[in-house]
Amino acid sequence: MASAIRGLAVAAIGVGLVLTGLPAVAAPVTQAAAPAGEIVIPAAARYVPRATRILSAGTTGFLWAQEGDDGLLWTDYATGTPTALAQRLPEKVAYDQDEGIFRSGPSWDPGWYGAGSDTVALVQGSRVTLQQGAGAVTGELDLPGGHTYQGTFGDVVLSRTGAEDEPQAYHLWRAGAASDVTGLPAAATGITVEDGDARSVIVNYDLPGDGNGHGHFSIVDLASGAATPLPDRLDGSDDATEVAGFRLGAGSILRNRWGRYAMDVYDRDDLTATPRTVDTGSFDYQAAYGIVGSTLLTVDPVAPGNNAYRGQPLFSLRVDQADADPITVMSPAAHQIVPTPDGSVLVAGPERWVQYGDVNWGIYKLTQGADGKVQRREVADVAPMPAEVFGLSLGSGVLTTAVNSTVYEPSGYLGAYRSTSVNGAPPTSLGSVGAWVTGHDSSCSSGDRTACVAMFADGGGYYGLRAADYDDVTTLTRSGSSVAKRKVDTGFSSPYLVDLSGRYGVINSGPKGSQAIADFVAGTVVQKRADVPAALWGNTLWSGAAEGGKVTATRIPSTTAAESFTTPNNCTPTELQAVNRWVYWACYEYGMVYGSGVYDRVTKTFVDAPGVRVLLGDGYFVAQSDTGELKLADLTRPGQAARVVGAVDPISGPRVSWTVDRFGGGIAWADQDERVHVVPSGVPASPLSIIDSSLTGANGTWAASWWLSKKASYQLTVRNAYGVDVVSTSGTATQVSASVPNVDGPFSWSLTLQPADGLGAAVTNGVLKPRPPLKAVKAPVITGTAVVGSTLKATLGTWKPAPQSYSYNWAANGVPIPGAIWQSYKLTPGDAGKRLTFTVKTNLYRFPSGKATSAPTAVVAKAAAPRSTKRPVIVGTVKVGRTVAASTGGWSFRPDHYFYEWRLNGKLISTYPKLKLTSAMRGKKLTLTVVARKAGYHDGRATSATATVAK
Repeated sequence: MASAIRGLAVAAIGVGLVLTGLPAVAAPVTQAAAPAGEIVIPAAARYVPRATRILSAGTTGFLWAQEGDDGLLWTDYATGTPTALAQRLPEKVAYDQDEGIFRSGPSWDPGWYGAGSDTVALVQGSRVTLQQGAGAVTGELDLPGGHTYQGTFGDVVLSRTGAEDEPQAYHLWRAGAASDVTGLPAAATGITVEDGDARSVIVNYDLPGDGNGHGHFSIVDLASGAATPLPDRLDGSDDATEVAGFRLGAGSILRNRWGRYAMDVYDRDDLTATPRTVDTGSFDYQAAYGIVGSTLLTVDPVAPGNNAYRGQPLFSLRVDQADADPITVMSPAAHQIVPTPDGSVLVAGPERWVQYGDVNWGIYKLTQGADGKVQRREVADVAPMPAEVFGLSLGSGVLTTAVNSTVYEPSGYLGAYRSTSVNGAPPTSLGSVGAWVTGHDSSCSSGDRTACVAMFADGGGYYGLRAADYDDVTTLTRSGSSVAKRKVDTGFSSPYLVDLSGRYGVINSGPKGSQAIADFVAGTVVQKRADVPAALWGNTLWSGAAEGGKVTATRIPSTTAAESFTTPNNCTPTELQAVNRWVYWACYEYGMVYGSGVYDRVTKTFVDAPGVRVLLGDGYFVAQSDTGELKLADLTRPGQAARVVGAVDPISGPRVSWTVDRFGGGIAWADQDERVHVVPSGVPASPLSIIDSSLTGANGTWAASWWLSKKASYQLTVRNAYGVDVVSTSGTATQVSASVPNVDGPFSWSLTLQPADGLGAAVTNGVLKPRPPLKAVKAPVITGTAVVGSTLKATLGTWKPAPQSYSYNWAANGVPIPGAIWQSYKLTPGDAGKRLTFTVKTNLYRFPSGKATSAPTAVVAKAAAPRSTKRPVIVGTVKVGRTVAASTGGWSFRPDHYFYEWRLNGKLISTYPKLKLTSAMRGKKLTLTVVARKAGYHDGRATSATATVAK
């Protein structure tokens, strides 16, 4: 049955029929370009500088060509301004950075474009046109039949006659008139130009009987046309391997004996003089050489095996000093040293040495200063080559690209990840260079590309790679960072990332069969199961059935079905993608598509979509055609014609040369110049929603996170149990998080979200609990002795949250004491016998007032009695018939009242201040006791001396 449905689907797609149950949609039609608002990110600089080739160095300027360009550029030394000649190269100059060689470009033959002067030679067929730099044409020469152009030196055109394997002759052309080069052996064959300038040309040739070796060399004087043999044999030997070649300098001729690790420097005007020999054993046999004054310059070729892809150091060695040590002039440098008529040389290299990162590359003119040191001056800037885009991700307006910039060591590192915020214009770099691209990151067929790095965006500022790291750990990296990473070890062999949204990812095992649902925030595997097509949108996991067309959604971590649909033709999906209300599905196997489309969860309908090279956005999908066109189809308006939004390399694909921003954004794609275009989709994004959230209180921390469907401005408030807002933050993001120490809970919160694009309603989550009254977690405490006259003090207690202000009051037996509104209180006589309390009222802005009362004191005791300082005295004559009075005596403090006790022989007889003595009292003993009484104090008592009542 499945095969029958599969066959029906193929047939229907092949002839453009509408499948049963599948709503008809208009076929994609190319129309106008994408809406305005496109942002173009300039290409990063390739780590390996743009390769250059200096073709001719004259008196006032030089001719050169550069990688990626088909122009011939003349640059004046004085201004550094390049001028493109009208004649162009047949194709752009191509350079293989891995091998350090040019794959195509201009002729490298010495003098082909001129040498030794400002005369530039341009050859088309047999016609040679001479011009001064980028200026006027000074002559034209049509070489007759049989003549082959060999080069132009000064204003002399050199041609050759004779077949390659037969005796040959050279000819000099001035102002259209020819003269022959004399002095070359008549039997010379294979004559080639070794070097030349406006004075001379060095030629290399073979003679009959020459065996293996480098042949013979002669120098041709251009003024006379006479060729003079050069000393290409040592000490009369016939060994043709000893001398490898000759190079011209302004006043010197260099003889290269690399087999003997030696360079002989001859006086150009006296070749019979003994040369000076320099040890070149430290340099490669292919090293380039030049000379300025008495200083030999040399640079080895690019050394890919040593990761020296930018070039090797340029060294100088003094010819006039014995055993001179090499001195680094600049590092690195291009493998070319070109002499100029004034005795200087041209070399390409950097402003300064940089191991990792961008370099300012240029062409420098090197001379020997009066102190013998080599000096250099930049005469031309060389623009960097655009770094190749290996892969890219775009999530919530954060673009991350994998490019071959910053570093290039193919044995380990291919480049760097660069991140840019494209939420506004101009785009904003996010630290620019983050982690480095490794060879292990490449995960798909790259065709002619250096690498192919499939990338995913989580929407919260992290990106992931399809490929795991060297330890088979799947890793997310914070955009713009090299250290902020989230990792999950599934235990799989060669795992690869299938989808990513928020904290969750789907990871498949390399050997087909197993699948893990990973929580990258927790660093754990939520569940493992059999490998099935799967897609994530927040915590919603869409899964295809192993057989049949049913696709089911669950809410992680639950495995219970929440919703589902079935593909219209019941084909078994091999790919799923999900964004908001849309689910893309495709059924393909062995290169055949059996059905594909997009399911609308709201309308429960389907829309046609291609089965391969499709990415689903919010309300749209983008499909890549066989020619590399990127066409966007608007899912919110079925039937509307698709439009072209970009064009990429046809051999590339989604997540590598182009991608979409699933989180309410547009499309990013890399053009042939490695610029990245970020294009608005032109489709209104879905209403804002929270697609996942988490709340934890583990490890002593309360933490909450919310993942959003698109960027939103937010206000988050988190309130503890005491009503304190421990978090109050705002911003714009697609993920909102907060964490606080897990104390003073439980917590309540309120999250208010406003869509950043202004489309749709605001979203709220959580309710803040009303602020409770201020609470004393420790009640006020009274200190001091509860005795009349003592001073009591009270603490304010401990409150949560801390009040802004306090008020207090003392109370006796619960009755407030008027005026007792301070933290200290002196006990009065009226307080005796009562218990005192201290009440604190607190205030804090936006909080109900708090109130707390201390524990009561002990019953307030009376104070110590007054102390007698002078005994009472019986005043008067103690005799029958007389009246005596009481004298109170002296006391330690003044009592409120005195009371009297008269005793006769110890018996109380009166309490009045005076006493009338009667006859009945005769002979008895009389005493007076005075009682001193004061409120709140115990009574003081003192007794007089005893007196006997006389007759």
